[in-house]
Order: sequence, then structure tokens, then C-alpha cells
Amino acid sequence: MAANTRFAVAIHAAGMLTFADRVPITSESIARSVNTNPVVVRRILGLLTQHGLVQAQKGAGGGSMLARPPERISLYDLYRAVEAGPLFQVPSLGDAHECPIGRNVGPVLNEVMRRAERGLIEQLKAVSLADVIGKVHKRVERECRMKTRRQSKEGELCLKKKRKSA
Repeated sequence: MAANTRFAVAIHAAGMLTFADRVPITSESIARSVNTNPVVVRRILGLLTQHGLVQAQKGAGGGSMLARPPERISLYDLYRAVEAGPLFQVPSLGDAHECPIGRNVGPVLNEVMRRAERGLIEQLKAVSLADVIGKVHKRVERECRMKTRRQSKEGELCLKKKRKSA
């Protein structure tokens, strides 16, 4: 069974857009960072746009930007934009099924799954995109410091970025 990565890609893409300030970011740039096809990113950005989380600018110099501050976008907002239907699917065999376990396991599992989904939704609502990106930024800074110490090519890039901002 293949894992669905739309939600993770949506968070990654929206996270990149937090750095877009006034300049839109292209789906190609996001796709390189996510390591996927730009068409996949465009589909996800389309869903985020439909839900009012992203604004798209077409044409030369176009791309995407967040429609509101990352502090006002919860992970649940992103999840709801890209995932349709319930989180867990339990097949229903119905009352006519010959096996009593088969007839009754679905309703029992549905209740368990509904409670689990409510808990997950609570957690997703409690975490903003800004919270996630803040933690990512700290990890990137730590990684740059470590690589700078080793004098790697990426460490040199981190140093150059710091010099430009200083």
C-alpha cells in the first residue's frame, strides 16, 4: 500500500512560501526542494489556493505566495485542503455478510477511528505553519553551523548567506 504524501508536500510547499515575502516562488523551485515533479506541486498549490491559503500569480515573474500569515495557518488548514474524506477508511461488509465478525468489526473500528481522527485533528489545529517553520529554521541553522565547522561546500554556502545578511 503506497503512502500518501500530499499533506507532507503541502506543508513543505507552504513552508517555502513563508520565505516568499513579496516575491512569488515558482512550483519548479518548490518541486526541486521537495524532490518531486512540478506538476505534483502545482496540483497541491491549486488545492491550497482553492482553500484560500495560497495566492497564485501567473505570467512572467509569477509564482505562489501565502494568502495569510503563517501564524494564522494551522496544519489542520493544510490537511483539510489536500485530503478529502475521513482519515481512516474501514470497509463495511454489511448486515448480510455471513461471518458475525465481518458484520460487526466495521462499526467497532469506525468508532475507534473516529476518536483517533478527532485527536489528530485537535493536534493539527494546535500547530501553526509558523511553529513548524520556526523549528525547521533552527535545525537549518544548526546544520549550517556543523557544516561550517567541517568546511564543507554546504558550510561555505551557509557562511556566504550569513555574510550577505550581516
